[in-house]
Amino acid sequence: MSHIVFVEKGYPRSFGIVGGAGTYVKNFGSQLVQRGFKVSIICGNMHGNMKKYSELGMDIYPDYEHHTIAGIIGKFPVVRSFSKLMRYWENGIRINRIIRHINQIQKIDLIEYSEGGDFWTTFKKKYRYISHLHGSAYTFKKQSWNHISIGDWLQRKAELFFIYRANKVISPSKTMLNYVESEMSTTLNADVIPYPITVHPPKIIYNDNRITVNPEKIKLIFASRNDPVKGGELLINALKRLSGPIKKKIHVNIYGYKPSCDTSELSFLTIHDFVSRDKLNVAYNKADVCVIPSLFDNSPNTVYEGMANGKIIVASSVGGIPEIIGNLRNGYLFESNNVQDLVNKLTEAIELVLSGDHIKMCQNARKRINTYAGLQKNVEKRIALYQI
Repeated sequence: MSHIVFVEKGYPRSFGIVGGAGTYVKNFGSQLVQRGFKVSIICGNMHGNMKKYSELGMDIYPDYEHHTIAGIIGKFPVVRSFSKLMRYWENGIRINRIIRHINQIQKIDLIEYSEGGDFWTTFKKKYRYISHLHGSAYTFKKQSWNHISIGDWLQRKAELFFIYRANKVISPSKTMLNYVESEMSTTLNADVIPYPITVHPPKIIYNDNRITVNPEKIKLIFASRNDPVKGGELLINALKRLSGPIKKKIHVNIYGYKPSCDTSELSFLTIHDFVSRDKLNVAYNKADVCVIPSLFDNSPNTVYEGMANGKIIVASSVGGIPEIIGNLRNGYLFESNNVQDLVNKLTEAIELVLSGDHIKMCQNARKRINTYAGLQKNVEKRIALYQI
């Protein structure tokens, strides 16, 4: 039985940050277990300092971060720029301690890290490892025009060294791979494989391409972590600019993101806390339009999930998002950070649903994502790479 270890802080759990890469690990890891693999996962911290638990046949090891040296360095202006690099090294020491423990229980055959991994695995090269290009903090800052500090630059150099030394590099989008290869001025031993997704069966069988629309409200959904790069403020500004008649016909649900701007005038808007994947799937099922207004993104799970649920997609044309959607028969793309273009595309999408002519695009979206990222074929491609 081959033993695969994933290192991904955002693995879905009851407490802490959850991300698209974490959802991918859960989906893919559970499939590996069904195929006879042993799977262990190192994730972020948990309530109650839980040391280990099991889920879907996988062993989960929470990592509790403590950055004693980085904290001390950060207090002194002269050396503060090195605090992020020291934090990266301290994380690696702790992760390696957990890896050694896991290896004592059962020999590790391969480790898959999200993006930059850790210095100590690179330095010792004891285990074969894959670097999964989910998108670093540095890349997101740079591509969304945020300030890059010396500390960011130093940490990124250490991460790139890790990526360069990987036995294999996997990216869910060609765009992200191009960014990283450009940073390194080299061509990596890499494969582009989108995230695996289960395509949900349609709730209603349509006899033609028209449907009588629910007379209540057209429902829009935006779900993300509470991060400005996800474009929440852009969406709020666009909602404010929608025409009066359109505003009367919609209801918008935001999950996870907490707007910093005033939303009191938007009576059709409800803001929710971050919710579990199961609750979010219920919200997707009830929605008509899924909005992904990212200032930058790699291959966001929300696009996959919206298409798998057969919803109209309105997404920013950044990063790997156009690669997922494929063409304009499958969804709407608007120019990045262009609020008026977002207003226009939202209006088109809402009017399409109101007309009852949206079913064909919904069917196209579901068919596209099944071809592009269907679970079974996707898993088989990934397992084939594990023969490195």
